[in-house]
Amino acid sequence: MEKSYFQIDPKIQRLVVCMNTSGMKTYASCQGHGFPVRKRLPYVAFMAPLPLAQRLARLVREDAESLSPQLYWGWEVTARFNSLFRLCWRLAPENPHLYGYRYWRKTLDKDFQQLCLLIKYSVQ
Repeated sequence: MEKSYFQIDPKIQRLVVCMNTSGMKTYASCQGHGFPVRKRLPYVAFMAPLPLAQRLARLVREDAESLSPQLYWGWEVTARFNSLFRLCWRLAPENPHLYGYRYWRKTLDKDFQQLCLLIKYSVQ
């Protein structure tokens, strides 16, 4: 059975909703699949004004560079052009802070929750 394009993977759904209610417009996402979890990493693709995307990029980079990060993985916001050459963004993990996290699915699920909190508090 094919998955509907409007169906959001359940584990990333809360993060997608959080991003949409915070001024970003998501258009694609994946909760990640496979083992180790790096086999197919999660992502959220979205459109947003430059200042909002910069704020999110700053949040995840500052966390990744922190001595005591709140996230299990180092996340990054990257820019791309879509088929209409509009600037779009992609939020995705790059590497886990500890090697063993690549085998522990729960680290990504917990990061989805923490990212939602970081986004909510940064918008206020």
